[in-house]
Amino acid sequence: MALKRPSFLPSLEQLEQQAQDVSSRRSRPGSMFDHPTAKAVFVAVLVVTVLAHLIGGIVFLVLN
Repeated sequence: MALKRPSFLPSLEQLEQQAQDVSSRRSRPGSMFDHPTAKAVFVAVLVVTVLAHLIGGIVFLVLN
C-alpha cells in the first residue's frame, strides 16, 4: 500500500518551478551571498574569530 502525499506539501512540479525561479534570479553584482542570513552568519563567525584571537593574544602576552 503506497503512502499518500500530504496535501500541504508542494508537488514536484511546484518544487521544480521554485528552483528554476530562484536560479534565474541574479544576486547583486559583486555579492558572494545568495541569502542575507548566510552573510549575517559569516560576519558573526568572522567577528567572533577575530575577537577570540585578539583576546587570546593579549592573555598570552600578559601571562608570559
